[in-house]
Amino acid sequence: MNKTLKLAFSSLCVVTLATGALASTASQREYKRGYADCAAGRWDENQHGASYKEGCRAAEDKRDAGAGAATEPTKAAPEEKPYIDAAVPGRDRQACIRAVKSKTHNPKVVVIGAVSSEAANTVTLGVGPDRAPWRCLVKRGKVSDVMSQTNEGAM
Repeated sequence: MNKTLKLAFSSLCVVTLATGALASTASQREYKRGYADCAAGRWDENQHGASYKEGCRAAEDKRDAGAGAATEPTKAAPEEKPYIDAAVPGRDRQACIRAVKSKTHNPKVVVIGAVSSEAANTVTLGVGPDRAPWRCLVKRGKVSDVMSQTNEGAM
């Protein structure tokens, strides 16, 4: 009986650890997604959980700290590498490229970011020589939304 109890307890511990690891990974993905969205100037804190909001706040804190420290003109920073989540399949990125090319009638479209999510993958694309930002929501190669991320009110 004692041996059976130990085996059951160790099995329960393994299942608990595995479940915790999966939850941690999902939480980390949401944090990264929140960070990427807020760093790019787009977010919706009412639609996401605590990890997304923490990532968003971290991006805002970093941006605010950088703005406060710049008291004199600075040299142009080297271009950062975009965050492209390996969990976003190539077919999703290609579907978004086709959708944005079709919508903008501009053949110069490049992927500048990709974030994986259970609901839909978010692919950020740059259009034209200035890489005007566009967002595409896609899952399993099917595009559900394509939207320009430019601030049209400032134009």
